[in-house]
Amino acid sequence: MIGLTFEQTEIRAAIVTDGGDFVSVAEIPAPTGSYRDWLLAARDLVTGLDAQGDLPPSAVGIGLPAIIQDGLVKVTPLSIFAGATIERDLQSALGLPVHAYDLGSCLAAFEGRRIPVDTGDMIFAMWIGVSCHGGILIDQHLIKGANGGAGNWAHMQLPSPMPHEMDGHPCWCGRNGCLETFLSTTSLEADYERLTGKARTAPEIAHAAANSDIVADSVIQVFEDRLGRATASIINLLDPAAIVLGGSRLELSRLCERIPRKWPGYVQVDRSATRLIASQSGKMAAVGGAAMLAAQYTNKSG
Repeated sequence: MIGLTFEQTEIRAAIVTDGGDFVSVAEIPAPTGSYRDWLLAARDLVTGLDAQGDLPPSAVGIGLPAIIQDGLVKVTPLSIFAGATIERDLQSALGLPVHAYDLGSCLAAFEGRRIPVDTGDMIFAMWIGVSCHGGILIDQHLIKGANGGAGNWAHMQLPSPMPHEMDGHPCWCGRNGCLETFLSTTSLEADYERLTGKARTAPEIAHAAANSDIVADSVIQVFEDRLGRATASIINLLDPAAIVLGGSRLELSRLCERIPRKWPGYVQVDRSATRLIASQSGKMAAVGGAAMLAAQYTNKSG
């Protein structure tokens, strides 16, 4: 199967085996032009994969920063995709069946294969990047929700906000104080720039913190505290067996080590049995998950 992801800064694609191995991988910067330009760029990227890979693709799975319902992009920070009939349009461009999912669902589908849980247990996936997204698996089955928005954690309000966190966090969705305005890589970079007057990328901030930069480390500690509150709220509401952190440009292993230390002050149990697990595939996890979800859909249809 082929997996394809659209994000604000890149388009990624891969041919993926049934076991989740990447046969052929490609990435290009996001187009700066029209919706049609994005479709043509995706077509060219996938065509290049066909030339490299040795597996004949039968369907394409797409991961988007969006809520998608019946193939229609309903809510997205990528305004050029708003209202797009993405499945139909890409199917015309590629000549293959296309199935679209949000990035959080793709992360859940890919990482859920490697996390041992008991029957009936839930896995909650949190994709953190330029924008943030979530996905829910129960018994390895993706939960979409009645409106296609299951797992949309990023547009809840920040739990237990401090006074200085109450204002000044407008979100692209039109509201103020959404979790995404505190926990995206964009927000991390903005916090650092407010403190120092200097612009640095999230990887640069993480690298500086690992090399004893006190200001960079303090910015990440604030990020960790906010993510601790966010994940504690998920535990209180859904009680998942595992929460998977994924995305790109963040030091996930550090987050997974430190965030559970924040939970005792916020969860309603003495000690949470929920595991916090870092994605091992980085930015490619969503690509792999998109391909695997397309494979599942194709198998059910067949």
